[in-house]
Amino acid sequence: GERRPYACSVCGKTYRHGGSLVNHRQTHQTGVFPCAVCARRYPNLAAYRNHLRNHPR
Repeated sequence: GERRPYACSVCGKTYRHGGSLVNHRQTHQTGVFPCAVCARRYPNLAAYRNHLRNHPR
């Protein structure tokens, strides 16, 4: 199988690339992340950043 040397220390999920692990770790950064443009709130940093990428300007 393919090598997946990058493992999440929180949940154990593994990745082939370090950048993928960095992105995944944002799912564990929980709290309230409000959008300054539309005031929608997101439960983790990954969801918030995904929203910003697709936000209508």
